[in-house]
This record gives sequence, structure tokens and C-alpha cells, in this order.
Amino acid sequence: MIKVLTQRSFPISILNIFSRRNTLKVTTLSKASQSRQESNQWLKCHAANIEGCVLSIGSDTDEDNDGGRYRDYFQKCSSYTTSEATSEFNVDLVLDVRSMPQIQNNTFDCVFCSGVLEHVDDYLAGLKEITRILRSGGILLLGLPFRQAIHMAPNDYWRFTEHGLRYMLRDDYEILELKSIDNSVPNFPAAYWLKAKKR
Repeated sequence: MIKVLTQRSFPISILNIFSRRNTLKVTTLSKASQSRQESNQWLKCHAANIEGCVLSIGSDTDEDNDGGRYRDYFQKCSSYTTSEATSEFNVDLVLDVRSMPQIQNNTFDCVFCSGVLEHVDDYLAGLKEITRILRSGGILLLGLPFRQAIHMAPNDYWRFTEHGLRYMLRDDYEILELKSIDNSVPNFPAAYWLKAKKR
């Protein structure tokens, strides 16, 4: 009997494979949940003092996998707008991050975008639009995977390194913090989170 992982499977580095009497059993370790918890802790810390209007891009259900909502991380914001690429979820806005004409320039004080740009074929167009709608001095909270299995195929295009992120943001942002998440494999973090200020 084989336990099949779901489409959001984990890389082999965080799997245990046990063989017993011609039986293959695959179970996940807690590394994935540890990475998620580390990401959530980082985000809670950096979202807590964000004021003004926040846009969450790629909100899905806005659940943090710990039983909470990302909306609750932004304790001081005056508004929190959710968005997604399809109307499948109950969000405030349905939008394509590559082109968001329904949002005026310099609208938001913070854009929170996690696990989105790796699924955008023209991620630079997405970043350009995020920059356009973010006010000068506004904060970008960006989370991107590095060591993650292909997921949501065939729309899983990119993985970003620390150096790639710095290069992408060099013209329009001051990076305030860039954090690698789950460094259990040397030089191969599970994800990156960054806090950047728009110039």
C-alpha cells in the first residue's frame, strides 16, 4: 500500500520513507509545519505595527494554517483588503497581479504578498504593479518559496534566491529585512520573507 501525497506535496528532504514487507509508507515530518510556523512568527512580528490600508494579494481563505487569519496579524491597520486571481474565494477583489487597473496609483500603505509571484509567468510585471499601487514610503511584505516542491502545476514557474530578490527590488525599494526560513539544509532555505520600503 502506498500513501500518496496531495498535489501540495513536500520535497524528499522532508519525507520519511519506511519499507516494511514490500510495503512503502510515506509520511511527512514536522519540518513543513515548522517552516510555516517560522514564517507566521516572522509575519506576525512585522505586520503588527503596520498602519493604514493593507492589500493582501493571493489571499486564498486568509487562513494561516495555525487556526488564525492573516488579517489579525495587522492589528493597527485601518483597512485590510483581500484579493485573489479567481472568484473561487470570498475575497474583496478579484485581480490579476500583472495588471490591476481597478486600483489607483499610490493606494496602499502596505502590500502583503505570499506564495504568489512564483506562479506568475511575468513576475516582473506583477512586481511593477505592486510598486505602482504602493504609496511612497509604503511597506512590501513578500514571502516566496525556494525549497518547495512543484505545486499548482502547470502554473509554478519560479524560485527566487536572496540575491535575485535583492536584484529585483534594487531600483524601487530599500530592503529593511530579508529572512531565510528553515535553514535545516545548508544554503538551501525553504523560503524567504522580506520587508521592504518603497522609495
